[in-house]
Amino acid sequence: MAEQLKGQINQQKTARYYAIVVICVLLMFCGQFIPPFAPEITPVGMGVLGVFVGVVILWSTVGGSIWPSILAVVALGCTGYTTVSGAVTASLGSFMVFNMICVTAMTSALTATGADVKMARWIISRKAWEGKPYLFTFVFLFAFFLISSVTFAFAMIFICWTILRKMAEEMGTSMRHPYFVVMTIYSVVATSLGEFVIPLKGWQFALCNAFIKNAEGANVNFGLYIVTTFFLGIAVLVILVLTMRPLFKVDFTPVRNYRSDELAKEDNRLSTDQTIIIVVLIVSILLSIATNYLKGDGLFAQLINTLSLPGIFGLAVVILCAVKNREGKSILEFGKVMSGMVWGPILLVGIATCLSSALTSKECGFMSFFSRTLLPVMDGKSVFFVYAFIIIVACVLTNLASNMGICMMMIPISVPICMAAGCNMNVAAMVCIYSACYGFILLGAAAVSPLMYSNPDLTKREIIKHTTFTVLLYIVIGCVVFPVLDAILS
Repeated sequence: MAEQLKGQINQQKTARYYAIVVICVLLMFCGQFIPPFAPEITPVGMGVLGVFVGVVILWSTVGGSIWPSILAVVALGCTGYTTVSGAVTASLGSFMVFNMICVTAMTSALTATGADVKMARWIISRKAWEGKPYLFTFVFLFAFFLISSVTFAFAMIFICWTILRKMAEEMGTSMRHPYFVVMTIYSVVATSLGEFVIPLKGWQFALCNAFIKNAEGANVNFGLYIVTTFFLGIAVLVILVLTMRPLFKVDFTPVRNYRSDELAKEDNRLSTDQTIIIVVLIVSILLSIATNYLKGDGLFAQLINTLSLPGIFGLAVVILCAVKNREGKSILEFGKVMSGMVWGPILLVGIATCLSSALTSKECGFMSFFSRTLLPVMDGKSVFFVYAFIIIVACVLTNLASNMGICMMMIPISVPICMAAGCNMNVAAMVCIYSACYGFILLGAAAVSPLMYSNPDLTKREIIKHTTFTVLLYIVIGCVVFPVLDAILS
C-alpha cells in the first residue's frame, strides 16, 4: 500500500513537472504571438517577455539553472530580437562570464584546499568566546558570513552544518534542540548575506551591469556597495542573535558551557599556497574597487582602468597558475579546481546579461511603457517612499520566484522611478540588487532554500517563521539606512 501510494505521488510530481515545462516552452517560443498589452510594446517585446517569464518560472520550479538557461538562449534567438548565434555571443561571450570563471577559480581553490574550513575553525575556537553564549553565537555566524564573502555560500552551509552537528554531539544534545534548529537556519542566512557582500563573483555582478546599462551615465560604486552591505549584514546578524531568546524563547544552555577544545585541536594554520591564494584574491578585489575611484592621467590609474575587472581577475588567475610551490606544482591547479565547476550560475549570469539588455532595448518598448505608466504615479514621491516601495516589492517577489529573475524585472522599473525622485543612483543600485538577495522563505526563492527544506532537522514551519522574521527585519533596517545614506551622499 505504501509503495503504491509513493508511486502515485511520484506520478503526480512527474505530471506536474512536465506540465510546467510544456507551458514554459510554449511561452518562451510563442510569446511574440501574444497581443501586446500596451501600445508601446512590440511583438518582439512580447517574445522577449515570454522568454523572461518562462525561464524565471523554470529556474524557480523545476530545479537547476543549466538547461533552462540554455533553452532561454535558443528561445531568445527565435524572438526576432537577435539570432541564435547572436544570443549565444551576447550571453556566453559577455565579459562577465569570463570574469566569473576567473573569480570562481580562485574561490574554488580556497574551498578545494580547505582554507575556508581552517579559517572558520580558527575564528570559532578562540577561548575569548567561551562562557559567553550570545557572543559565541554571533562570532559563529559572523565567521561564516565573513568567509562566504570571499567564497560561496553553498559550500559553506554544509561546513557550518557539519560543525553544528559535531557541537551537538559533544554536548550530548540533539539537532532538534531549539538552539541548533535556529542556528541551522541562521547559518544559511549568514552565509548568504556574506556571499552578497562582494558583487563581483556571482549573479549580482550581472545585475550591476544591467543597472549601469539602464541608468545611463550612472555607475555602481563597488567600494560603497561592499562597505554598506557588510555592515547591513552585521546589523541583521546582531539583531537575530539578540532576539533569539526574548522573541523565540531559545535556550542558550547547551552553548553556555561549551568548550571548543576539539575544534582547536585541528591544524588551523594556513599553508603557504592557501595564504598566497587569499592575498591574491583580496588584492584583486581591492584593485577592482579602485577602478571606481582612480581616475585621471596617472600611470597606475591608466593601468587599472585599462585592465578593468576582467583583466584584473584574469591576471590574478594567471599569476596563481604560473607560480610554482615547493612541490613544483602550480599554486592554482586550474584543471583540478575547475573539474568540479558548477556551470549553472555561470550560464545563469550569461543569459541574465543578454535578457536584461533585450528587455530594456528600444525594440521591445518596455522602458517607454514604464515611463508613461509609473512616472506620473510616483511623481513627487519622496526618496524614502521610493526606496521603501522597491525594498518591499523586491523582498515579497523574490521569495515567490528566482531572486535573480525578480531583480532583472525590478531594475528597468526602478531606474526611471529613482531618477525622477532624484535618488543617488549608487544607493539606488544597492536598494534594487541587495533587496533581491533576501530570498529565503519559500522553496523556489533562491538556491539555498531547497537546502533548508531538505534538511531532516528542520520543519517547514520553523523555516518559514525564522526566515520571514529575517526578511521583515531587513525591510525595517533597509527603509531606514538607505534613505539616510542617500541624504548623506546627495
